[in-house]
Amino acid sequence: MSKWKVIAPLGLLAAAGAAAAAVLLKKKDGGSAPKGASPAAAKKAAPKETLMKTGEYSFVSGFKDARTVEVKLDYDALRFGFDVIGEDFLTYSSDSHVAVVSGEDFSFQMEYASFYKGEDFALVTETAAQKYAGFASVRFGGVEGFSYREGDSVCFCLPVDEYSYLLLTLLKAEGCDKTLEELAGGEELKALLSTLRIETK
Repeated sequence: MSKWKVIAPLGLLAAAGAAAAAVLLKKKDGGSAPKGASPAAAKKAAPKETLMKTGEYSFVSGFKDARTVEVKLDYDALRFGFDVIGEDFLTYSSDSHVAVVSGEDFSFQMEYASFYKGEDFALVTETAAQKYAGFASVRFGGVEGFSYREGDSVCFCLPVDEYSYLLLTLLKAEGCDKTLEELAGGEELKALLSTLRIETK
């Protein structure tokens, strides 16, 4: 074996001893975070806390053979609010009550809309496709409908029964840097609306 492998210079031994002592002191004091790790990175890596709830909105559909329609939607109560209100609507409505879902980037109003005599959802869809800009077919879970741009909002129309449909009006929150179209096609809104369940009684 070579002599230089057996006998290390005193300078190197001293440096190694100092490094070992520093490591022992750090361990004794509780150590420190790995190099490059920050509290923000550790927080980001932690799973998001959620508080899932179900919002319910009901209304009467039809006239002679009226039935109650119940619409349910699951939401994270730590990120969104859900209320059924009879005044101070987000946007004009002739209904007696609407449901409102509000979040940091957007809010939407959910209300029932009755068909006029001779109308059905197919006719409403055809008319909207000819009338509105940004018309597009949409699907949330098992519910298929359409959306379109109207002024400062994007509207979603989803079928209920032969008498009525749901109208959802999406509004961008003040200070949100995303476009209305980005919000309308975003994963956050899709995740919410994909939990919609429409039941008639």
